[in-house]
Amino acid sequence: MSFPDRLVENSSVTKKQLEAIISYMRVSRGEMKLREASSAMPGGPIKIGSFYGMVNQARKNFREALLTVLIGIWVDAIRLDDVRKLFELVGVGSRELSEQDEERFLQVLGALLDRMVV
Repeated sequence: MSFPDRLVENSSVTKKQLEAIISYMRVSRGEMKLREASSAMPGGPIKIGSFYGMVNQARKNFREALLTVLIGIWVDAIRLDDVRKLFELVGVGSRELSEQDEERFLQVLGALLDRMVV
């Protein structure tokens, strides 16, 4: 299983939703047409309306996740400093890790997440 797949497996965003929103961002940047994006979805082409639905569901899931973190900070169930550390860890270059480093990153990420939540 790939590194992004392992992260998605434990998130509120599905693999298809992630693929849809990544493709939608490419459409927004003019790198591909909407019809291309909906045709290139894993599992085969989907209707443009279904594609938009998947993008909107991914947006909703991202928004809810961020709001959940904000609520956690607000009620002191999650410390703001821990959230900063988490974002710094992810920003260090997790996209360019060797397979061995990916495993270590996931272990550190898991330990940090376990420690963060009361």
